[in-house]
Amino acid sequence: MYQITCDAKKSDARPQEASVSIAIADDYPVLLAGIRQSLALYDDIAVVAECIGIDDLLAQVALKKPEIILLGCEANLENLVQQLHSIGERCSDGKVIVFTGNASVNFHEAALRNGAKGLLPKRCAPELIGNTVRRVSQGDLCFDRALTHRVLSTFVQRKPAAEIPSEKAGISSLTGRETQIISRICEGMRNKEIARKLYISDATVAHHLTSIYRKLGLADRTELLLYAHHNGLSTLKAS
Repeated sequence: MYQITCDAKKSDARPQEASVSIAIADDYPVLLAGIRQSLALYDDIAVVAECIGIDDLLAQVALKKPEIILLGCEANLENLVQQLHSIGERCSDGKVIVFTGNASVNFHEAALRNGAKGLLPKRCAPELIGNTVRRVSQGDLCFDRALTHRVLSTFVQRKPAAEIPSEKAGISSLTGRETQIISRICEGMRNKEIARKLYISDATVAHHLTSIYRKLGLADRTELLLYAHHNGLSTLKAS
C-alpha cells in the first residue's frame, strides 16, 4: 500500500533483498560523516557517493546514477527548486530526499511540488534517515502529514465547487489503462518506466496522464499521488 507519510515508530527495520544505492550530500563534512555513520547500520543501503556541496553532488549523480539522493545542501526556496531540477536532469530516475534545517512550510511544499520524494528535518532521530530511505525506495512519499493535507487541499481551492468533478464521478470515469498508469505511478515509476512496462510509448503515457488530470480535477503528478492515496486508488492492482 502506498504510504504518504513516514513515521519512525512504524518503519520496517528489516533488511531488503536488494541494496539501495544512495548519494549523500551536505555543505559540512561533519554532518556528512554523521549521515554516513547512521546509514552504515543498514546492510541493504549502499552509499555510492559522498559529496560536499551541490556541484559535487550533481557531478556524482550523473556518474553513479543512484536510486536515492539525500540532499542536505542548504538553500533558499528559489535555489532549492533549481537544485531539484538540476538533479532531475542528471539522474532522471533518482528519488530525492531533502535533508534540511529549514522549517518553513512553503519551503517544504516547494520540495514536494518540485519532485522530492521525502523531507527530513536535520533535528530528526538518526534512525529515521535509514528508515526514510527505505520507504522512499519502496515508492512511498515521506512528508509531514499536515503538509500532505495542505497540498491535497489546494486543488479544491483553485476552482469553484461547481467546476470540480465529484470524487466518485471522476474515479468511475477512469479507463482500465488509466487505472493501470495510476497504480504504476503509485509504485514510484516514471513515464519511461511505465511505457516500458505497459508496452506503450512515452507520448501515450503523457496523453493518459493529461486525461487523468482532467477527469480528477488535478494539476500535476504530485496531486495525483496524494489524491490516489486519499481515495484508495494506490491499492488497486496494476495488472
